[in-house]
Amino acid sequence: MEMNGFAHKYIRFLAGMLLAAFVFSAPAQDRKTLEANKKKLEQEIAQTNKQLDKTSKRKKATVAELQLVNSNISKRQQLIRGLTQEVTLTEREIGRLQSKINRLGGDIENLKKEYAKLISMARRHRNQYSLLMFLFSSNDFNQAWRRLRYLSQYDDYMRKQVAIITEKQEVLASSRKSLETERNNKQKLVVSQEKAKKELEKEQRDKNKIVAQLKKQESSLRTKLQGQQKKVRQLNDQIKKIIEAEIRASQKKETAAKPGSSTSYALTPAEKALSSNFESNKGKLPWPLERGTISSRFGTHPHPVISNLTVTNNGIDILTEKGASARAVFKGEVCNIESAYGLKFVMVRHGAYITVYANLDQVYVKKGQTVDTKQKIGRVYHDTEENKSELQFQIWKNTTKLNPESWIVR
Repeated sequence: MEMNGFAHKYIRFLAGMLLAAFVFSAPAQDRKTLEANKKKLEQEIAQTNKQLDKTSKRKKATVAELQLVNSNISKRQQLIRGLTQEVTLTEREIGRLQSKINRLGGDIENLKKEYAKLISMARRHRNQYSLLMFLFSSNDFNQAWRRLRYLSQYDDYMRKQVAIITEKQEVLASSRKSLETERNNKQKLVVSQEKAKKELEKEQRDKNKIVAQLKKQESSLRTKLQGQQKKVRQLNDQIKKIIEAEIRASQKKETAAKPGSSTSYALTPAEKALSSNFESNKGKLPWPLERGTISSRFGTHPHPVISNLTVTNNGIDILTEKGASARAVFKGEVCNIESAYGLKFVMVRHGAYITVYANLDQVYVKKGQTVDTKQKIGRVYHDTEENKSELQFQIWKNTTKLNPESWIVR
């Protein structure tokens, strides 16, 4: 009976250890993701700050400077939210570790009491009988063998009790060390959180200062924006006409194919495969620049300074460093290289999908050339007046505009 009870306790102990290992591994995975996001955001903020340092050297505030500050504010808010989640996870981990330590302490005390009883029983047994007399007083050999087995099992049980106590004491020591580490981690996270909040407050003050300066220039900004919007419409009209002409040409080319929609490419088997491959990489495409900050998002949204005015973007604008090169986000064929408002844009076709890289002053590829993922396409134009280099990036499927942020890796 004693041996069965011991086996039950030992199995229960091992099951508890496995459950604890499983429970404690889950938060670690969440924390790993949060740490990776925190590192990424900190790198992006540092990169944006470099661009801000160059942009803010001008005495006159610019919309580009405001866009960079807005980007940093957004990322800083994400960083603070991530730090808050990490603090919550750490507090939860501290609570779990404390509960585990309390439970282990109680288990060890109970095991020690049980072991003390076993020692006391063993001493009384030795006082009443010697081991040899206990064996030799057996009625026959079978009884002597059973008594010998009993003594061996009793001794083995005591050794296992000692092993369990030792193992639990080691786990307890390790848990106390982990608890101390978690408390230190929490303290560091709280310090980082407070620092991030102060940085956010500073960035919001900077934003208010820039907006106030830009408000004084609202009339000239409105005039400049009207000129920019005219250029954007020219670019978008050109892109749409080129795509429509290519669709018509592809349908004429595939004379053996069944008549298709006038708004869709007639695709060869190879082009269908390329389209499918491009589509399967949604959310995983590399950025069209090695480094950059999104300054204007897809769709229609209010102008950051001029009230009662909206801006429509067929793609996204990305501010980058001077001399930066645009790069292909996926393998494909350069289908068009055109000019708009004195600058160049490149269109790369990936089956039914088209990626557009605009606002370039130099182009490194030729029409009909096959390009690979991350291959350089051209140099982004640097506006000396605004002291900014900004790429306009678009993605189309046939004649439908798509949000590039849904396609590039976050």
